[in-house]
Amino acid sequence: MEKVFIYNELLGLKGSLGVLQQTNERGYYDLVIKIKENRHRILLPIAQTVIIFSEPIIEMDHSLDLE
Repeated sequence: MEKVFIYNELLGLKGSLGVLQQTNERGYYDLVIKIKENRHRILLPIAQTVIIFSEPIIEMDHSLDLE
């Protein structure tokens, strides 16, 4: 389970925080989002949804490598 930012025009989600549970075989992201004080499970079509993982990729500084 990964924390993600969700973008989906259908629901008007613009960088909403959620948790990716899985991608299913029918072409949907299985996500959990918080609406007001409650958590809700939603299925969003992969073709119409963008997710960005909230944790950035940590790049190694190779300038310190010894030859």
